[in-house]
Amino acid sequence: MKIKQYYILAFVMFLFLACSDYEERNIYAKSISFVHADGSKLSENECISPNVKYGIKIETNFSDINRPFRVDYSVNGVVYAMTFTENTSLVNPITLINGNNAAQIVGTDHKAVLKYVEQGDFELVE
Repeated sequence: MKIKQYYILAFVMFLFLACSDYEERNIYAKSISFVHADGSKLSENECISPNVKYGIKIETNFSDINRPFRVDYSVNGVVYAMTFTENTSLVNPITLINGNNAAQIVGTDHKAVLKYVEQGDFELVE
């Protein structure tokens, strides 16, 4: 009689586990880009000003609030990390260097490059 109860219990547990709505999704980073510090997009051929603050924006397909998702990225060879807990995109402020500024999501082909040329002590005389 006990064996029959175990079979019934196993069958009921199987039904509960088989009817779960939980679906494992792969979470991945979709893109990386240079933006203004407030997250607004840089327009094409926009002049880069030393008086304006800039940032790095990473977008993901993140949707699971029960587990954080960490993205490692590098800016000009220095590795940083962003941890996503609720948002699908985040912005971290950065300081641009003179010349090419390169950003990449570690382990992927997602890259962004921004060229910044300092004007130095240039003075326009008319």
